[in-house]
Amino acid sequence: MKLKPIKVSVLNQYIKKYLMSNSILNNLRVEGEITNIRISKTGYTYFSLCDEISCISCVAFFADTISKNGDKIIAEGELSVYEAKGTYQLIVRDIERAGLGKILLDLELLKEKLKEQGLFDRKRELPEFPQRIGIITSKTGAAIKDILKTFENVKANIDITIYNTLVQGEKSKKSIIEGLKYFNSVETDVILISRGGGSFEDLNVFNDMDVAMEVYKSNIVVVTGIGHETDRTLTDYVADVYCHTPTAAAERIIRNYKDIEEKLDNLVFTLKSETNNTISLKKAELISNKYLLRSSLPLEDIYKTKNQLDTYKNLIKNKTTSQINEYYFNLKIMLEKLNTFDYKKQLEKGFALVSDNSGNIIKHKEQVELKDILHIRFADFKIEAETRDIKEV
Repeated sequence: MKLKPIKVSVLNQYIKKYLMSNSILNNLRVEGEITNIRISKTGYTYFSLCDEISCISCVAFFADTISKNGDKIIAEGELSVYEAKGTYQLIVRDIERAGLGKILLDLELLKEKLKEQGLFDRKRELPEFPQRIGIITSKTGAAIKDILKTFENVKANIDITIYNTLVQGEKSKKSIIEGLKYFNSVETDVILISRGGGSFEDLNVFNDMDVAMEVYKSNIVVVTGIGHETDRTLTDYVADVYCHTPTAAAERIIRNYKDIEEKLDNLVFTLKSETNNTISLKKAELISNKYLLRSSLPLEDIYKTKNQLDTYKNLIKNKTTSQINEYYFNLKIMLEKLNTFDYKKQLEKGFALVSDNSGNIIKHKEQVELKDILHIRFADFKIEAETRDIKEV
């Protein structure tokens, strides 16, 4: 005889009622590690709780803003069935931190308390060029080697004092506080608290309330470089300047020194470059002038000028000769013309020159009267004659 079939929803409802009727499953405390955590828009928190072998789905009808993936917790609640999918899940009423999870929660609460008190708000500026640097760390640790190596990169005269201290363990708290008090009692420009990386437990002294308060009370600027980039302690939050590693902290302290040195190096480089460029330009100018001088030597200029003078000389000579010949020719013509008008020449031709007693040349009959004495001059003799008759011709 076959059993009567039932619907899936009926089966899920039956399982849910069965689980709810079980007093053990209604009041569970389950320990595990949180994975896949998310908060819905409705404010519910969904996550999985896992151990080394298996996982169970969980839902908390409140927003868990503290928990994160990887946290170990103890979830208190009851087992139930999500009927729509036929899956069971743990309905969480309360979350308790397990092991390190509780320590982290306590630390988070302490951090919030210090933040509310304003201990994280005071951030003093580093001295521009600190000359006296106090370092609180272990002389045998890896951190101090990195710090000193960084300080060696600057040429400035910096006085470095190392306060050898424990950086983990029961006695480390007292040692670090004593170091802070020491540097506040002597002339110090900046205090660097540092140690290398380690586990959460190794760095726990820097999460101590008393250490954080002593840092806050310091009259001298405090810089921290504790652990690795992912580590940040209460001391880091309270410090004036937080750096994620010891090397980064050392570089931050001497940053202005390095900036000045870099600027000086750049200036020297620029001066050298400009000087070399100027020398190169002047050298090129000298070479250019050398070729120019070779192409226009004074002797060549003299020869050139001499040739020009010779040319001008010949031009002047030819011009002068031509003008002299022209003047001579014109003068000859003028002399011939003058000879034509010379009375002596005319007299030689047989003409005579007649003048009165006063020497006036007789040109018209009106100048002569009867019985006037006239002087008649020939080429080589002259005579005197008396006028007896005057006739027109």
